[in-house]
Amino acid sequence: MKLLFATGNDYKFNLMKERLKEFDDIELVNPKMLGISIDVVEDGKTAEENSRKKAEAYYAATNLPTISEDSGLYIDKFKKKEQPGLFVKRINGEEGLSDETILNYYINMLKKYDGRSLAHYFTGVCIIDENGNEYSDTIEESEFLLIDKPSKKVNMHGGVLEPISFDIDANKYFDQRTEEDIANHYQSLNDRYRELINNILRKDTIKKVKA
Repeated sequence: MKLLFATGNDYKFNLMKERLKEFDDIELVNPKMLGISIDVVEDGKTAEENSRKKAEAYYAATNLPTISEDSGLYIDKFKKKEQPGLFVKRINGEEGLSDETILNYYINMLKKYDGRSLAHYFTGVCIIDENGNEYSDTIEESEFLLIDKPSKKVNMHGGVLEPISFDIDANKYFDQRTEEDIANHYQSLNDRYRELINNILRKDTIKKVKA
């Protein structure tokens, strides 16, 4: 069956395609492959709420089983009012900033906290099956370090903060990791995704969202 991943991010799409490759009966597609684009207002208070909004919009437009995700960032040493949460690219209420401006903001913030801090993303996921039933979950991802000294490689293909993100287990910056390093870091997230997909395919209820 076709499973629509409601994202326009090729990097995220390829990650999802890799984690679901064991499901031979699933053909993962994205909106671009279907020739559609929907402007979804992501004004939820949590990552899970935003993922639901995206999944509902794309399911309504295509009637295809749909998966969507949204994520927020928590930085251990930052004060509550400094937490980026769902708005990693919004600085002091301002949007549309360049990647360089955003990156420099976090570098300068980290300098206030000894130049480094543990951090983790929390990912909200929503899946709508072929019958229109919704399932959602929030997944806390593995910890990593944010460091005020950027990687010399400075490759932002995986996200604006990738040049200052450091994989603790691999002992490498995110943009210097091998495919094996990446798979190891996202092991718990990948396992949870596979569990969700597997249970939904078997028609077992994970967490049904109330209408």
